[in-house]
Amino acid sequence: MDQYLEHVQQTANSFGKIFMLDNGEGNDFEDEATGWYIEDLSGWLIEPSAKAQFMTARESGMHYKNFADSYVLAKWRKTETGSITVDFKPYKSFSA
Repeated sequence: MDQYLEHVQQTANSFGKIFMLDNGEGNDFEDEATGWYIEDLSGWLIEPSAKAQFMTARESGMHYKNFADSYVLAKWRKTETGSITVDFKPYKSFSA
């Protein structure tokens, strides 16, 4: 797995959630310190107990409808100390 995506997954796990990737959303950056290619991501932030249900919905094309309330923007930022953090924002309410 891509190390940046793994970092996003670990951040989701720290909230007791799973991040299921949908798309890259731009705001690209290549971090020299980590060697990571970074960008904002969109996807679903779901409960671990809902993973099987999500996968079934994805296979039938119903994941956008059935999990619409879980759709988020995973927006990265670099802290003052130089580390990369990720904030999950509900997609329908994020501001550019």
